[in-house]
Amino acid sequence: MNNMNNTVNFPNYSIGSDSFASINNICKSYGNKLLVIGGKTAISVVKDKLEDYISDSKFVKADLKTNSTKVDNKYFWKGSKPVNPIDNIKLEVVGYEWYGGECTYSNISRLTEVALEKGAEIIIGVGGGKAIDTAKGVGENLDLPIITIPTIASTCAATTALSVVYDDNGDFDSFYFMKRPAVHAIIDTDIITKSPSKYLRAGIGDTIAKHYECTLASRGDELKHSSAMAREISKMCVEPILEYGEKALSDSKKGEATFEVEQVILNNVVSTGLVSMLIDEKYNGAIAHSLFYGLTLLEHIEKNYLHGDVVGYGVLVQLAVDKNFDEMNKLYKFFKKIGIPVSLRDIEVKNDLSYLDKVLQETIDGPDMEYLPYEVTKEMIFEAIQIVEGL
Repeated sequence: MNNMNNTVNFPNYSIGSDSFASINNICKSYGNKLLVIGGKTAISVVKDKLEDYISDSKFVKADLKTNSTKVDNKYFWKGSKPVNPIDNIKLEVVGYEWYGGECTYSNISRLTEVALEKGAEIIIGVGGGKAIDTAKGVGENLDLPIITIPTIASTCAATTALSVVYDDNGDFDSFYFMKRPAVHAIIDTDIITKSPSKYLRAGIGDTIAKHYECTLASRGDELKHSSAMAREISKMCVEPILEYGEKALSDSKKGEATFEVEQVILNNVVSTGLVSMLIDEKYNGAIAHSLFYGLTLLEHIEKNYLHGDVVGYGVLVQLAVDKNFDEMNKLYKFFKKIGIPVSLRDIEVKNDLSYLDKVLQETIDGPDMEYLPYEVTKEMIFEAIQIVEGL
């Protein structure tokens, strides 16, 4: 294996009902002008809480030249304690901007101009995966730090360094890779638990996929340290979910932020994000996600079904392709119990080869299929679908 330079940037996170309390300490290292980008509902949910916490900051820019003295390269208030000039900042939200309804390059470009006009120093992404991915794109364009506040736990967008970008027609366009992830994810368990439980369930499907996809894509390769560590961490994307997932969904439906709910949120948002950050990007996806992007050619899929739910179905198909029938049967039972789709009928798709042809073609042509341990054909995927249909 060739020696290569490798830099890994990890996202920090705070979790709990009081996680917003960390925002002042987070921001003071980067600036004081915050531009919030997100979904309309997400912004309405977060706005009051965010402003309550930043209004508590008592930072006022100080005149260090007249009120302090410098000793051994450190500033001191005259006759008093050391002072860091950046501590004396009052946070200010310079705007709340709707992300545009889809993560597209045109929305990212439009909001990049808004951020420039408003003099933003920190981008805050609020909402679900598409809203946060859009905010991340703006931050990357301007080389600004990003703070994420997920209001649902359906994806790991809050902690990853890539955005899934669609074209203006709503079809998958490309992945937008960033130099680093968000500097901090603020994971408020009360806010997430009050969102519809279907998002937590969809996050479970997406999270479980992470383990099976990265282990398939990396099979047989000699892995560098970061990828090997990611593959080990990916076990956390399955084992705790199977243990806590059913109760977490039940508690979430009652609006209760229990231990089980928190564990599932952490795995949906953080464990998957760590795997994505550590794993070589060529191992970051496989059949399950590629089938999802193929299925999005059917107009009703993204209108009626959540990303993670459809990806969960794709995991079953991937396991059938790979002839890993023990795992397929285990996940089939779990998915059926919690409501993740387990058949084409569950996602209103006809089991017909001619009808599925464009879906199958898009699946095998997708970027997630470029690095697998063996060639996968349209026929293999269709055959695997028939195996899943027969369960």
